[in-house]
Amino acid sequence: MSLVWLYGSREDSSLVEDMRSNLAAEFPDIKIGEIIHWGGGGRNYQYFIQLTSENLPKGAHFEYTTDGRQGYFEFHLEAEPDDENFKRLKKIGVRLTHALENTPITCEQRGKLPFGNFYKNDNGGISTMEDFMEKFRELYNIINPHLKEIEKKIVEVTLQGIPPKCDMPLQSPVRDDKEVTSEIMPLKKVMGLRLWLPDYQRDYCWEERNITDLWNNLLKIQKDKPFHLGTLILHANTEKGVYDIIDGQQRLVTLSLILWGLGYEGNLPLLNAEYSLPESIKNISNSKFIIKSLIERSENREDLLGNILSEVSFAVLVVNESNLDLAYTFFNNQNSKGVPLSDFDLLKAHHLRFIPGKEGGQAEHMAKKWNAVSSLPPSYGEANSLARVLGTHLYRLRKWMRRNDSDENSYRYIQHEFQAAPIIPDIPPFGEQFRFYEKIQGGTHFFVYVETFIQRYEQFCRLEPVKLLRKNLSESRYETFADSIETLLFGYYLKFGNQYIAEALFCIARLMALYRYNSYAVASSGVGVREFANQSEVVLMIDQATSPTFFLAEILGKFDNYTNGDYPIRTGLDLDEAHGVRWGIYTALRNIFRGPKLEITDSYILHKIFEEYGRK
Repeated sequence: MSLVWLYGSREDSSLVEDMRSNLAAEFPDIKIGEIIHWGGGGRNYQYFIQLTSENLPKGAHFEYTTDGRQGYFEFHLEAEPDDENFKRLKKIGVRLTHALENTPITCEQRGKLPFGNFYKNDNGGISTMEDFMEKFRELYNIINPHLKEIEKKIVEVTLQGIPPKCDMPLQSPVRDDKEVTSEIMPLKKVMGLRLWLPDYQRDYCWEERNITDLWNNLLKIQKDKPFHLGTLILHANTEKGVYDIIDGQQRLVTLSLILWGLGYEGNLPLLNAEYSLPESIKNISNSKFIIKSLIERSENREDLLGNILSEVSFAVLVVNESNLDLAYTFFNNQNSKGVPLSDFDLLKAHHLRFIPGKEGGQAEHMAKKWNAVSSLPPSYGEANSLARVLGTHLYRLRKWMRRNDSDENSYRYIQHEFQAAPIIPDIPPFGEQFRFYEKIQGGTHFFVYVETFIQRYEQFCRLEPVKLLRKNLSESRYETFADSIETLLFGYYLKFGNQYIAEALFCIARLMALYRYNSYAVASSGVGVREFANQSEVVLMIDQATSPTFFLAEILGKFDNYTNGDYPIRTGLDLDEAHGVRWGIYTALRNIFRGPKLEITDSYILHKIFEEYGRK
């Protein structure tokens, strides 16, 4: 019977049985399927037969097709996008296409074949059983060797679920008389330590750039050529029986994920650590995805795993003190291989060292509270309350209180401002009242200080005048101007609460606007605006006033003094153009103070508003 005309054939037909017996003799793994009609309408002479094998990837098969004129063989990779094997077949298809570039095989993409169909590009068709076997043999002998080689190189990396447990015991720290011990330690030995992430550690924060840099360095490792990966600093916490990681968290967590993805069956203690902060969880998940992609693209995974375990080493410093003072000191060092510590990381470590070791419970409690405020969502713009309170408002207020300019471009300006002030050892500090400008005491006082002002700031943010200020001056070109006003208003709020807060906003904004109205251009960094805020002595006025009336009266007088001297332009109406940043600021302020939501109760202040912005 001709293999061109399959019409009328059935599963138990002599034709199918003949095909099966011929294939079984030479290709015992190949299984032949049913004859399936694929034509439409009256073209009922179009059929195909799939040839599958357990040795082929799921979704891959050879296929004999006849169109009624001749028969031909193809190799297919078929899967729908929602199939679990879709990504794997896609990788096979891409690699197979490249592998067959210099062969007689042609690759096409058509119809529902997302990865292509492969066939031998010749003119000879199939009509007899001899043709059938010859053409299948030719295609099979070209495709199959490449396919086997490709499958060896494609590994599915899950990095999902619970990491495999290892029965090998972990080494716990023992007491040592030496303050610090050091040792060059291979990675495998490091992973055999009972490692732990202490509460004072910062979040896991490595991004794709950091991970790929580490990965590319690992790919360069050669057998019997040691690869030094920097210094690890550990604290031998004998009380808990763990090695607290002081410096090296980012590298060790990332290496643990890489080893897991490469199939390492030894100890990976950090994969049992629990991350509760949303940012850390997000970064860990992102790292898994990146590492999965890197490993799946790698072609020497077994060699890579062996080289990493045998050649990677660290200089391991172990701090053996019973209290954490020296450990926190080491924590202040930056990791040259990782992400530099922020001012807030350094402040946390700096002040934790003032809490005695015997009060370790309190240190842990303060560290957890600090981590909580560090992970707060943004309160305004991209900054959260911790950054706004310490990095912007309190920093400026403390500087301006001492008539010093706020240099926000200087290195580590937040860290330097909020470090513990020096004391005389025999005279204890006392009398703290949590005023913004008081000296910073090391330890618990600092953490309570920060928590107090964050609570006040979050209350401040809910006030209607603050909402209106942000709403109307939210454009980036007004940002530095609006921030300086907000800082001064926050200083007023810390002293007087919400008493006459709307009136205070008008007086502060009116005074600050003088500088902008009388300047055609200002530095984008806002240096000039902040210098004016400092020189105007508004912070000193607030501090010296015993009630809002004294402050409001003094700042109104300050405005008159300025406009009688170096600042002739009193209001936006005096500008020589009705456009640009200066006019934009004027109209934004007019919208605030002439709008219905701002409640001004003092008649004298209302009169000043009418003078400045006209009647409603």
